[in-house]
Amino acid sequence: MEKKNNKKNFLKMKDSFRILSFIFAAILVSACSKKVVFPVSQVVPAAEAVLKVDRDDNNNYGIELEVSNLAGPERLTPARRHYVVWMVTKQHGTINIGNLDINRKNNGELNTSTPYEPMRVFITAEDDPKPVLPSTQVVLNSEDFKV
Repeated sequence: MEKKNNKKNFLKMKDSFRILSFIFAAILVSACSKKVVFPVSQVVPAAEAVLKVDRDDNNNYGIELEVSNLAGPERLTPARRHYVVWMVTKQHGTINIGNLDINRKNNGELNTSTPYEPMRVFITAEDDPKPVLPSTQVVLNSEDFKV
């Protein structure tokens, strides 16, 4: 009977250790990421954007951008066809990191990685899906941040 109780206690301790390890890992991962909430936009005031930036073991930066309540670019004045996400870096200037497609619920997301450290991220409305330079129609703009 005592061996049975010892085995149950060992299994409980083992489960507790697993739970604590998982919690510690979750805290460690969240501590390493930078979360940036975009300020309210004058152009699209209902839109909300949150950016998460993580640095991985290879010194690359994972970028996750989630935007909600952003009307399609065809509803802007002047109307456009695409939203393009740009990243400002210290060493390499402004880089196009991808298009932001908006779904029927007015939400969009962009997940990408880059070897360049981001300092700021902004979204422009464009007619060309792959512009080399950003237009002056900036719809959302993070403040400067440090990863």
